Amino acid sequence: MMAAAMTAVRGAEVYQVIHPSFDDSFGDAVIFSDEPDQAAGGSDLIVGCNNNGQCARSLLHFNVDTLPDDAVVTDVQMTLLPAAKIAPEDPSMTLNLHQVTSLWSRSSDSIPDGERDSWPESLAGTAASAGDVTWKYAVYPDTEWENLGGDVNSEILTSVESAGTPEGERASTLFFSATNTFKELVQEWIAGTTPNFGVLVKRDTEDPSDNRLRVLFHEESGNKDYRSPKLLITYTSESNPEQMPSLPSGPGILLPGEPTKAPTTSSPTTAPACPLTAEGVELFTGTSSQHASIFLGKQGLSQDKGAFGVGIVRSGEILRGLIKFPVDSIPTGAEITCAEIIVKTTGPCGPCKGEVEVEMHQLMSPWTTTNTNDFLSQQQPKLYQVELQGAGANTGDTTWTHSTYDATDPSGGVKWGTAGGDVNPLVISAEVDDERGQHKFPTSEGFVNAIQGFVDGTVENNGFLFKTEEDDAYVALKAEENTYKDSGTAYRLFKAEDTEKEADRPLLVVHYTLPEVIAVTADASPQVSPTPAMPTPSIPTPETKSDPTPETESSSNAVLSTPVYDVAIITLMMNVALIVLA
Repeated sequence: MMAAAMTAVRGAEVYQVIHPSFDDSFGDAVIFSDEPDQAAGGSDLIVGCNNNGQCARSLLHFNVDTLPDDAVVTDVQMTLLPAAKIAPEDPSMTLNLHQVTSLWSRSSDSIPDGERDSWPESLAGTAASAGDVTWKYAVYPDTEWENLGGDVNSEILTSVESAGTPEGERASTLFFSATNTFKELVQEWIAGTTPNFGVLVKRDTEDPSDNRLRVLFHEESGNKDYRSPKLLITYTSESNPEQMPSLPSGPGILLPGEPTKAPTTSSPTTAPACPLTAEGVELFTGTSSQHASIFLGKQGLSQDKGAFGVGIVRSGEILRGLIKFPVDSIPTGAEITCAEIIVKTTGPCGPCKGEVEVEMHQLMSPWTTTNTNDFLSQQQPKLYQVELQGAGANTGDTTWTHSTYDATDPSGGVKWGTAGGDVNPLVISAEVDDERGQHKFPTSEGFVNAIQGFVDGTVENNGFLFKTEEDDAYVALKAEENTYKDSGTAYRLFKAEDTEKEADRPLLVVHYTLPEVIAVTADASPQVSPTPAMPTPSIPTPETKSDPTPETESSSNAVLSTPVYDVAIITLMMNVALIVLA
């Protein structure tokens, strides 16, 4: 069994995203036909010819040195995103990818002044600086190409067709799909048997009289995960069988089969319901201790490591998210006045057009996690397979059917009373989409009552469950929306307590007031004052005396003060005070 498990691990495919880079230089550049001294870097990539018969090619380099030496490439694709709109009537054009066979470089001083709108009429870079690549020079001004326009292998690695964009839609990402030749070249780069000088993109026919042109985002474009060129590699490795995808390869980047997402500007931030700077109250803040995603109807699937999902994903899965926050440090007797959860999102649904309405419920039964199930290895690098497909549940994980799953006996374990989680049907908070990347679940009477019960010990703290609408009509609506361009899926991916950056972890904010103190004096009626913020003290047992009558001479100015813990104790203290006054 152990051998079989090891074989399965070795066979797991790892998915990586690599952005352009070239040692200490930049990883992409544009060269212009018949312009030996013109360079362009740090600006949009250009491929094709313009109205004046000027042609351009683009070079890119992807450093694969971080991959294991024994990596076996099973899939590789390259992406480019058009930066300028392609009119519906524009004729399509084919972009070919070629292996570059000579070393080239680029300086940081070759950013051209021209605007992309002018390039159909006038293609030009800027005066080349030392170290720049141009049509004539691989490394200006010392090393010339053997062939003008770049030294490349004439064999086409892979190609992509770029067509006009329908009215009202944005141009879709261009995917240079895997071919045996492309995979073999990347494999040789990793093994070091072939020098990695990158690739060159050119139009299949560079007829100066044919003015088909494409302008594409480059390595330094803003919103890098969205716009930048990418090399998408899937591979297996025996030396690093448990290596998981790098951070840039998680949700939020463009992957094959997914529509592009439009950059958006954050809307004004709604003020927190429970401000961290509030005065006149005590403040509690804390992050979660456990989380999980459960999958509709899937008894044996779980996810309790990494981000947790809520809603309807492209694959048709329906997810619910569970989270728990310890509140043990809030003093017993505190009165809760405000409660709010703030979570940060990951994934593509910050700029999504599709609306997501996430509601929050109180969980009524305990549940367990092992913090071992991350997302599955991807057979193909599709977005819905990243962090949105659960792994096989381990003993001790929570699933749709089980609050505590038993992998050795799926019919056993501890089952929810109701599949999908035992919750109070009352919606105690609903997501406020007031910031891209950050969402709040504001206070309510039900939310406050839940935290109050946790603190008082009258209700077990089992945390909360997040879900979206799940009826058939809503699911059908979102399924239709998922086919639209630039429309987002109806889900959220929330970062959890195990995310690396502390500021990105879930935050529970609670306002509370402390119990009061009753003071009784001989010359005044009982006085009420607030108790200082301190842990609940123990109450000593009064010492027994043979003469129950206190000495009035020594007690005439006595002050008796005790926290209010119980009505019976207060009554006792008042009786003692009356005896003193008598």
